[in-house]
Amino acid sequence: MSFDGNAVSDEYEHYEQRSVHHSGGYSNPHHHRNLGHHSHTARNVSLILAAIVIIVIAVGAWLGLKLYKQAQEVSSEESQALSLLSNVQDVSQLNNANAVSTILPQLQAHTAKAATIANGSLWKLATHVPVYGDDITTVQGMTQSVNSLSTKALPQLSKSLQTLLGSQLSSGDRNISVQPIIDAQSGFSEADKDLQSELDQLKWLPEPHLKQVKEPYNLAVQKFTSVSGQIDQINNLIQVMPKFLGSDGMRTYVIMAQTTSEARSGGGLVGSLGSFTANRGAISVGEFHPNAEFIKLGGSHANADEQAVFQSPLGFAFDIRDLATFPDFSRTAETVKDVWQLSPYKSTVDGVMGIDPVFVQEMIKISGNVTLPNGMVLTGDNTAQFMLNGIYKDVPVSEQDTYFSYVASAAMNNVFKNMTATKMIKIAQSFSSLTGQRHLYLYSFHADDAKNFQDAGLAKNAPSSETNPETGIYLNENNPSKLDWYLHRNTVITRTSCNQDGSQTYHVAFTATNTIPAADLASGNAYILGGFSRIGAPGTPVERILFYAPQGGSIRNFSVSGNGGNPTQVSMDGKKPWTSVASIAPGKSVTYNYDVTTSINSQADLSLDQTPMGWLDPGVTYNMGACKIG
Repeated sequence: MSFDGNAVSDEYEHYEQRSVHHSGGYSNPHHHRNLGHHSHTARNVSLILAAIVIIVIAVGAWLGLKLYKQAQEVSSEESQALSLLSNVQDVSQLNNANAVSTILPQLQAHTAKAATIANGSLWKLATHVPVYGDDITTVQGMTQSVNSLSTKALPQLSKSLQTLLGSQLSSGDRNISVQPIIDAQSGFSEADKDLQSELDQLKWLPEPHLKQVKEPYNLAVQKFTSVSGQIDQINNLIQVMPKFLGSDGMRTYVIMAQTTSEARSGGGLVGSLGSFTANRGAISVGEFHPNAEFIKLGGSHANADEQAVFQSPLGFAFDIRDLATFPDFSRTAETVKDVWQLSPYKSTVDGVMGIDPVFVQEMIKISGNVTLPNGMVLTGDNTAQFMLNGIYKDVPVSEQDTYFSYVASAAMNNVFKNMTATKMIKIAQSFSSLTGQRHLYLYSFHADDAKNFQDAGLAKNAPSSETNPETGIYLNENNPSKLDWYLHRNTVITRTSCNQDGSQTYHVAFTATNTIPAADLASGNAYILGGFSRIGAPGTPVERILFYAPQGGSIRNFSVSGNGGNPTQVSMDGKKPWTSVASIAPGKSVTYNYDVTTSINSQADLSLDQTPMGWLDPGVTYNMGACKIG
């Protein structure tokens, strides 16, 4: 064997040629070995990546399955909690100490378990999932709110309520012990504050996408709203009552009694004035005096703007009869006080109450029936119908004032007679709808009392809040009559958009229908039917209607069907309402359609503020499904 250089060179040349032939390019043995190594490595990496993907899918499936099972647990616990909550959503059910002591521990166990599961690490991770992470966030917030309700607000409320129920409130026929109510104030205030805070947080949670989340969420909001609304009612009365009852000394209120069958913006034609005095819990209800005694005092109590708006078709005199024409009860209260001070009954006036037959009916329902001089018994079901319609058919005009005074005095006396905590709570529960629908007003001229009267919504004005928007629709009968008993109203409010600037837009459809029966139309009673002023035919209401935009908002796009004029804008009491006159013949309707845009600062759904009717049902339908505020 030779080891010369030529032999090595020949062998290399042979390998090179073979390599070129097979590989299509230059190579060498070392490079060939490296290529094989990288090929194995790449294959191994691919296998590892595939294995990782399979593991991730498996883990994801396992996490998803685990989340699904936990979600079922949360749903079960929340369902049981909301079911138990139904047993105490009516505050009167908290009167039963044994029931509360049984329900609260069960409720707390369910809400605590649901909150613990829903706020675990897996759920926190799931909140980052696109779109449906919002549903997880909503479930978490819902469980926390319901748990807070069961562990903080309800126990505090139950404790305060039981203490109040164990107190002796009545110390005589119409003498009320004020101190137990004062002692209960802080507990009710704390529970109310906790509940309102939790309700606000609940409402501001993201809108759920999944039906399985949306249904229990909507139910939780519904239950929360019901409980918080009732606690708010009771708390308002608990805070108001001591001052109202003269805990700091004598308080005298003028009582304004109205008939809504002859509508005025804030109520109805004022039929009489009376008085109510309280001194450290001792109650005295004075006589009611018919409006004729005050009409003769003379003088108009309207400013130039108000007179301009109400100069036609009927020129309002703005004596005592027309003082509820102002949508602002603050304005009404001031003018009622002025009229009272011109009368022989003038006195120190600390505030004004406004009542109507629906209020009287609700108080009779709570305090007991009233028997009239003719033997008729007024109950919690027939009082409003009698005072708004029946009296004008069955009682001579010369005796009607006596009947009105008798019923109003008896009802007010009975409200405070033999007062108990249970009775006071029933009164409180009625106040929300009565004051919210303008059947009752409580107004104080004392600045320190105003926060518990005016600021608590017990004396409504025309829309004045940007955050809680209202549209106002107020009717004023211009055909002197009692026809508004037959005028039934229906309003549909539909949210159409939530705007980028924070405002919302709504469509409002307001319909008024004259439902007078043929028999009543044929009776020929001009006192009910009107028609003698030549402003409207007998049986035909002629309404001066005011439309108010929400504070900081606007109204546009009016359209009218039926016998109603196109609204025009006017100035009155610092605002710019729209006004129209509608004449509504028997069996006919008039409908006003318009669009409302709220302030950019609105934080609640648009609601309707309107002239009260002769019943509690406001006749309003809300459709808010187009979008959610916030």
